[in-house]
Order: sequence, then structure tokens, then C-alpha cells
Amino acid sequence: MTTSVSDLLFIQQMLTRYGMSTYVAFGNFGNLLTIATFCQHEQRKNPCLLYLLSMTICNLICLDVGIIPTIFALDHVDISTQSIIYCKLQFYIR
Repeated sequence: MTTSVSDLLFIQQMLTRYGMSTYVAFGNFGNLLTIATFCQHEQRKNPCLLYLLSMTICNLICLDVGIIPTIFALDHVDISTQSIIYCKLQFYIR
């Protein structure tokens, strides 16, 4: 029983470490390409560009703020358990 639990814990850590890292890398790359596309002169004539650009920037921030601390907490001390201010603010940021 404990072997299967430890195996599942190991699989969860590996999926979090490598799966989430891949997700963050592709997400950041896609968001940066979207920002580069929306900042072109021809695209600025579109009236809904401001909304899409702000959504992309918010998506980039939420992706980095929400997932990178989870990946960091696998091998290091979780900052939300050490700082009461970050613990309270993380629910507003994420």
C-alpha cells in the first residue's frame, strides 16, 4: 500500500515539475507571440485590439504568478508558508 502511495506521489511530482514547466514555457511563448502580433501597426486599427491585448497581458501575469511558485515549491520552501503577506495576497493575484 505504501509503495503505491509513494509511487503516485513521485508521479505527481514529476508531472508537476516537467508538465507544468512545459505548460509555462509554451504559454509564455504563445502569449509573447500574441503581444508581438497585436503590437504591429496594421493590427492597431482594430477596435477590439485593446481588449485582446490586455487579456493577453493578464494571461501572461496569471500564468507566471500562478504556476511558477507551485513548481518552485517542489524543491524549495513554499513562500506562502513563510510570509503571511504573500499568503494573503496570493488569492488576489492568482
